[in-house]
Amino acid sequence: MPAADRETITRQIRDSLSIVDVVSGYMTLRRAGASFKGLCPFHEEKTPSFMVNPARQTFKCFGCGAGGDLFTFVQLKEKVDFVEARRMLAERAGISLEFERLGGTTSSGPGKSDLVRVNDWAQQFFRRQYAGPGGEVARQYVAKRGLTDRLVEDFGLGYAADSFDGLIQQAKKAGIEPGLLQAAGLVKERERGGSYDAFRHRLMFPIHDVTGRLIAFGGRTLADDPAKYLNTAGTMLFDKSSSLFGIERAKHAAAKAGRMIVVEGYTDCMMAHQFGFTEAVATLGTAMTEAHAALLRRYTDRVILVFDSDEAGQRAAERAVSVTLLGGLEVMLAKVPEGKDPCDYLLAAGGGAFEEVLKNAVSALEFRWHQVVRQYEAGTTGPGRRRAIEAYLQELAAWTGRGVIDPIQRGLLVNQLSKILGLRAEDLHHQLNRMAQRFRRPLTAAVSGVSGEGEKTGLALRLDAEQRALWEIVEVLLNAPELYGRVAGKFEAELIADASVCRVARALVEVMSPGGAFRLAEFIGRFESTEFAQLITDLQAAGEQMGDYEDVLNRALASLESCARLRETHRLAESIRQKRAGTEGEPAGEEEDERLRALAAGIRQTHFAPAGARRKFLLQ
Repeated sequence: MPAADRETITRQIRDSLSIVDVVSGYMTLRRAGASFKGLCPFHEEKTPSFMVNPARQTFKCFGCGAGGDLFTFVQLKEKVDFVEARRMLAERAGISLEFERLGGTTSSGPGKSDLVRVNDWAQQFFRRQYAGPGGEVARQYVAKRGLTDRLVEDFGLGYAADSFDGLIQQAKKAGIEPGLLQAAGLVKERERGGSYDAFRHRLMFPIHDVTGRLIAFGGRTLADDPAKYLNTAGTMLFDKSSSLFGIERAKHAAAKAGRMIVVEGYTDCMMAHQFGFTEAVATLGTAMTEAHAALLRRYTDRVILVFDSDEAGQRAAERAVSVTLLGGLEVMLAKVPEGKDPCDYLLAAGGGAFEEVLKNAVSALEFRWHQVVRQYEAGTTGPGRRRAIEAYLQELAAWTGRGVIDPIQRGLLVNQLSKILGLRAEDLHHQLNRMAQRFRRPLTAAVSGVSGEGEKTGLALRLDAEQRALWEIVEVLLNAPELYGRVAGKFEAELIADASVCRVARALVEVMSPGGAFRLAEFIGRFESTEFAQLITDLQAAGEQMGDYEDVLNRALASLESCARLRETHRLAESIRQKRAGTEGEPAGEEEDERLRALAAGIRQTHFAPAGARRKFLLQ
């Protein structure tokens, strides 16, 4: 889809909705002059510092710094990306995105919204079959597992009858095209032509994404099919390696519980919810992946993986170690005793016993260490233990050496390993460094404007003033775009040292150069990023706090001119110094000396408006 068309639809969505109405759906707002105020939903506070400006269609929290437009708010509150926030707001505005296709291209085939619709229809079909006479076998299985009727209704379980094409025939009566069924993974093609139902004689579990859209199904066989569980094949909506059963329910509970529980099976997850562990989710027949970790990281920093067999635990530990290191999660592993799965254990022992299992969970790193100890038959001392330590550290060094762990995380890791292995943290740090050398990528040294003694030169101090002036121009333009004509041709965005602010400045020049209308919310939306939304609102609020836009702009431009003269003065002075040093004191040319004196006379100290308050504000 052309970018211009996409931007037009995004603008339509924004113009169709009030940010006050959107935010009010999540929190209480009270009018405060021309704006609205409330307790920030993104951090704990007792005094309201969260402001919504209906004229600008923006929000800003002066406590935690969060800010942006209505898309940013939904991104932060629902923990979704821009594309998903846009879809949710489009639905709220009643604007169709049907013709937008995966990858931004157009297609004559079905789109995501079509697949969601046919999945919703299929769920209703499976629900009717579950409730009908043919669904008795499914109801008996559910009763045997101890799941309540209320829970089954809440999760929307269904039944796919033991029929070759029952779903296909019902779809024909409903006017649903076979191609749509195939795109949704509900039917499969036959080699000799035609198609058949993908799910037959199975208890059906609907799978949703974080926003609650029904994206796929999982089917548990009720016969002797060797494929005990069968999931929808991959579609443009569904990838089992990045999806979790129950995530749409558990995401809110995880924030309160301070953790997410990950189990293996659908019934394990549902039984956990039945006993009040509503922060539970289930993987879909795969080990935990980095994509799962990224999804979980939106809602919690702590994950407990619960498995029901030694073999599963072995596989899970290997994956959990890498996920712990790569995903920035605190991953713990818990094993249900007596060889039971979590569903059976909860029924037999109750929620209190299950909570004890969770409390006794060990870190993924410790779990993996115990595996290595068994592998090398290592005791508390001797060569076996030494070999086990070397093998274990070698695994971790492969990760640390590739730079996937930041210094803070590395320090925490070393402290944790020190407790697990009973070795000094300093020794472990040295050993990991030595082992990581083979994996380490060369680092490039950063260039600093600070002298070797740590004191800035006169030129560096003046260039600090230049950076302040450039930032102030950006801050002014975000508040008073009509003043852009005053800086056009004099403001070089590329001179801004901070890469993010430089990108914002370049975008401002791009937007304002044609002389078009500037809208802050629309400008924020160009970046589709919560980080840039906060930065832009920081800059805008800092400029608003200074006020006197024309005066600030005049002084900033004067400072830029002064800095340009200083650069030229520095260059000429250095040229004269080198000439004198190379010619035994021979004087420089009259023209060069005259130019240097003129520049020195033109340089003046520029006094800035209360920039200290602005800097303090930006650094909060």
